Amino acid sequence: MLLEQIRHVAGGEILYLPQGGSLDGLVQTMRQAGTIVISGPCYINTWPARLLELLEMAARMGGFSGQKLYGIINGGMPYVHTHRHGLCCLEFFAERSGLSWQGGFVLGGGAMLDGRPLEKHMNSRKVVPAFAQFVRHIAEGSPTPDSLYEEAELHPGRLLTRFFAWLLSAMVVKRLKQHGHDPDAPNWYLGEHGRRY
Repeated sequence: MLLEQIRHVAGGEILYLPQGGSLDGLVQTMRQAGTIVISGPCYINTWPARLLELLEMAARMGGFSGQKLYGIINGGMPYVHTHRHGLCCLEFFAERSGLSWQGGFVLGGGAMLDGRPLEKHMNSRKVVPAFAQFVRHIAEGSPTPDSLYEEAELHPGRLLTRFFAWLLSAMVVKRLKQHGHDPDAPNWYLGEHGRRY
């Protein structure tokens, strides 16, 4: 959805990361592009393993010549700091591969959109204009300041944070039970008597 907004303003083509098979063709396409925008979800503070595999392969294969690189990472937690590591990975990749790092956008609470438009984001009043400005930077080929996403960050406060933690934990417990697991069973990782808490 975010890449479609960029394509609408700046043009370009959207390619999807294949879940299996070779990544050579995707790396070749990246080499030929003048501007690359990588967008994806945050899985435990950074990109999914398959995207990291693509970056590692592209760095090994080389062949980049100053293309502009932007990044977008989104995750369920509303806080910027829990997702920013993904942008740091892209900046490092750009530095090591001869690309020109132009900055990125962190969208906290993005997973809650569940495919709906950005206007449905719980902090849309700040997020929508900030993302539109980010897209303009891409269209112009100019660097984007971190302040765009930092100022759009949602600050839910302690009470709401505790509520979200409780809600997400309840959802995990429900799914565990749906799949026949006992959430109160001892946790192997925590030792013989460890519990899920």
